[in-house]
Amino acid sequence: MKKIGTLLLFLILCPVYVSGQGEASNWYFGNEAGIRFNNDGSVTALKNGKLNTFEGCAAISDTFGNLLFYTDGVTVYDQTNEIMQNGGGLYGDPSSTQSALIIPKPQDPNLYFIFTVDTTISETDPDFGLNYSVVDISLNNGKGAVIQKNVNLLRDCSEKISAVLKDCSDNSIWVLTLAAADGTLGRLNTFYAYEINTTGVVNTPVKSTFDDLFVNDPRGYLKLSADGTKMVSANVTSGLYLYDFDATTGTLSNQQRITIGTPYQFAYGVEFSPNSDYLYVHSSNNVLDNSDQLSQLLQYDLTETDISASEVLLDSREIFRGALQMANNGKIYRTIAMNYFQGTPYLGAINNPDEKGTASNYEHKAVFLAGNATQGLPPFIQSFFGKTQLVLNSDGTRSSILAKCTGESFRLEAEEIPGARYTWLKNGVPIVVPSGYYLEIANADNDDSGRYSLEITQPNPSACPILGEALVNILPVPDPVLSITKCDLDIINSTDGITTINLDEINSDPDILFYFYESISNRGDDIRINSTSGYQNTSIFNQTLYYKAVNIAGCEYLGEIQLEVSPVTIEASPYGPFYSCDEISNDEILLGNFDLEAIADNYANEEIRFYETREDLALEQNELKERYISEGATIFVRLENIGQCPTVNTIELVVTESPVLSLEESYILCLGTELFINAPEGFNSYKWFLQINNREELISENRGINLTEAGNYILETTFIYDIDGKEILCENSVNFVVIPSSTPNIRNVNITDFSTNNSIEIEATGEGLYEYSIDGINYQSEDIFYNIEPGFLTLTVRDANGCGKVEKNISVMGYPKFFTPNGDGINDYWQITGINEQFQADALIAIFDRYGKFVAQINPGEEGWNGTSSSNVLPASDYWFNLKLRDGREIKGHFTLKR
Repeated sequence: MKKIGTLLLFLILCPVYVSGQGEASNWYFGNEAGIRFNNDGSVTALKNGKLNTFEGCAAISDTFGNLLFYTDGVTVYDQTNEIMQNGGGLYGDPSSTQSALIIPKPQDPNLYFIFTVDTTISETDPDFGLNYSVVDISLNNGKGAVIQKNVNLLRDCSEKISAVLKDCSDNSIWVLTLAAADGTLGRLNTFYAYEINTTGVVNTPVKSTFDDLFVNDPRGYLKLSADGTKMVSANVTSGLYLYDFDATTGTLSNQQRITIGTPYQFAYGVEFSPNSDYLYVHSSNNVLDNSDQLSQLLQYDLTETDISASEVLLDSREIFRGALQMANNGKIYRTIAMNYFQGTPYLGAINNPDEKGTASNYEHKAVFLAGNATQGLPPFIQSFFGKTQLVLNSDGTRSSILAKCTGESFRLEAEEIPGARYTWLKNGVPIVVPSGYYLEIANADNDDSGRYSLEITQPNPSACPILGEALVNILPVPDPVLSITKCDLDIINSTDGITTINLDEINSDPDILFYFYESISNRGDDIRINSTSGYQNTSIFNQTLYYKAVNIAGCEYLGEIQLEVSPVTIEASPYGPFYSCDEISNDEILLGNFDLEAIADNYANEEIRFYETREDLALEQNELKERYISEGATIFVRLENIGQCPTVNTIELVVTESPVLSLEESYILCLGTELFINAPEGFNSYKWFLQINNREELISENRGINLTEAGNYILETTFIYDIDGKEILCENSVNFVVIPSSTPNIRNVNITDFSTNNSIEIEATGEGLYEYSIDGINYQSEDIFYNIEPGFLTLTVRDANGCGKVEKNISVMGYPKFFTPNGDGINDYWQITGINEQFQADALIAIFDRYGKFVAQINPGEEGWNGTSSSNVLPASDYWFNLKLRDGREIKGHFTLKR
């Protein structure tokens, strides 16, 4: 006899962090992602999350699985997914690996501690280290409020944090992190264990320093085993380390480095199996850009002497690093991200983490999410997940998953402890009978499937309760006589009673495998029907087949299948044909997009389905949904008739041509003028639109248009077909941009002269793409010219799109290094080059001999100095000049007079 009672009073009184039944039921993480773990062990995606975090997050629920609040370490969201009262400004960071961890205050149902670990991502982003804030969940009508914020424990620490139960007599909890020995910025070699007890957070930590530990990379997860005996620290580029943990004292010992033997050796996410025998590691190649991401999932056997050598590769693929987190259904979940910024709507799952090697059964994309998972999953007090296995196998081993056939009996059992109290639950509901260390169910049926849990309250009040769990699946028995009624929708003849039948549609249970036979003797000789998805009956209208069904537990069932085939008449639809315009008008293929839902509206109040081929119609496969893209076809419409074979219509789909537009992608508008664009001829209508602030303004319905304004435009054209009195309108549109351009304006010219490398830099303004020239012939896009010879130049700046040009005369000054005043007409005078009556007309030029004696003065408008002083011919020698310009410059130099 099976009896289910009401929830026992002790579960209401039992502290949440001891029972661990529902506190980890709701997870929020990533980009508005979330999942809920149901009492039967199933998972439901949540759609109401508000987090947007690359890494760290935390969540907490009550014992019964009701959400209390969650956070990214900065902002706290309450049970209504709104920001909690005073819930902003916590000192975590969404880019910190484990930004936050939530701890209930022992013996206080209202207070919760949010521990945060910060990180720095830029010089202006300070790292606030390890802090905690306090939430009173009783405030604000039960939605909670943050009553104390950012109490500092360490000035600097790593991005990792973990927690485990210390003592069950007073329900104390340890919270651990990794930091430098003095708690400030430096080499990370010391683990800090803070005790949380009934008085609150004990500010004096227990420190475990390892002098041979050199961790400089703060990233990666920290996890304690559920039984509180081991701890693992993943430090990405600084290695992966395993420790023994003493929950009584809070100290760590026996440091062991685990060497990852596969290529992607940078450990990030880590997790222990529920039985603490296995360690799972999510490592990667630590590439942080958006390409070449590679990561893998590994298992290590902690019972082996050489742990590193026990490495088993469970999965390897091109994804980014990610978290691993145990759930209360006994599975370990893995984030799946493409790179640091791009997540995916999936979680992977290790379904049997207490099993060795590939028997642990990793399933990629096991959970589909409403949002995107990134790199982080919420951590919890690891003691929540320490559960004993209740299935005792015939070889003496234990497991937590059991599959049984209907009608068989099964037994779940734990250790028999004299004086202990055993409380059994199924799907979260207490089982009144029995109350001993085992639970036995005889003649099990489908109602006995579910998630069984056990709580053992030990006779010693200071001893922790023992939690157990098993997932039981009672496999159903197929009916001995099954039937398939099929309408004759055969490709060749739909009235002859012979058709193609999909035998596989009779089975919807993935745990049962069916084999089909044409006779009992064939079943005895195991001569199977091979083409089960496309079987053609051999007897017209009625036939009996035989089956053998085997489930995953090895149970075998025999039975028969009655086939019945009814004739069907296929007729042309009274509606249609239906038309669609060519989707891509500028290719050689007519391809239309047909709205099947609009076509279905013609069949009012009838249930219909569309199929592309007669074969699909016969097998009821590959049903066409909503939109159908085709070059034109005749498709089939199946109209369901209750209790009868369907009516089948054929519908003709026709694709008509759409306008082919050929406009330039962009046009140039010279400011102050008009731009005329003439659209291609031959269309029934033209519409020109100007796009303004995400809206479209109709500006013309003529074929040609004069535009005076730059911007983004759309031309829309139509063809109108008159087919059998039905008007078919096909549209097409093209986007183009009008780019403004104008005559340039030379605002300034920067000239560097009197140098070995004279240069000119032109500063031009205006709307346009400009080109520059110093000779009016050769143009360049750069606005600077080098190696300019002294003299007079005409600069030209023109618009590359033909919207005008502007010129400016300039001079580049210099001087000859020598002159020969011998009357031959060549170099007879010395003068500053680049000055005349127009340029530097008032410049003062004085000439001195090498002893500094003034010998001559020349003006810019003169030919220059002829080598004489007071009509006396001066000898060949070096002479000096002093040039004073209007802009205040004074240039000195020397030159040679040669005779």
